[in-house]
Amino acid sequence: MTIRISRWMKVVLLLLVLPIAWGWYVVAADYDYSALSGTYVFSGGGEKCILRLEPNETFTQILSRDGKTSSVQGSWHRYGEAHVSFSAEFIPLVGEDLKPLGAPHGQFDKTFGFFPSLTLAPLPDGPTFRKKLFR
Repeated sequence: MTIRISRWMKVVLLLLVLPIAWGWYVVAADYDYSALSGTYVFSGGGEKCILRLEPNETFTQILSRDGKTSSVQGSWHRYGEAHVSFSAEFIPLVGEDLKPLGAPHGQFDKTFGFFPSLTLAPLPDGPTFRKKLFR
């Protein structure tokens, strides 16, 4: 059995698919500060960390470890397409590697182009934060 698609159906399909594909690309390729800002959560190794990234390049980190909670504020800087480094105020997590001068750093990824996550060094196996979709 062969299905025949008329020329008009092809045009209609093309007119539907192109805007959807373009819309997906616009979101998936956006690694701007405003697109990456939000609340990220990590839980593992006896730690729970909430990391709030602001579009003005500041962050707030709340880390619970060994029954103690610490809170710090600092700055974050995106470089390349999806890499990030944090100021010295960032409290390193267990299993995280730092740059030679001690700066925490990592990389953003997007699942299906829509759902950001942040993995700290060592890449790709470091601590991974998941972005909260809802407040």
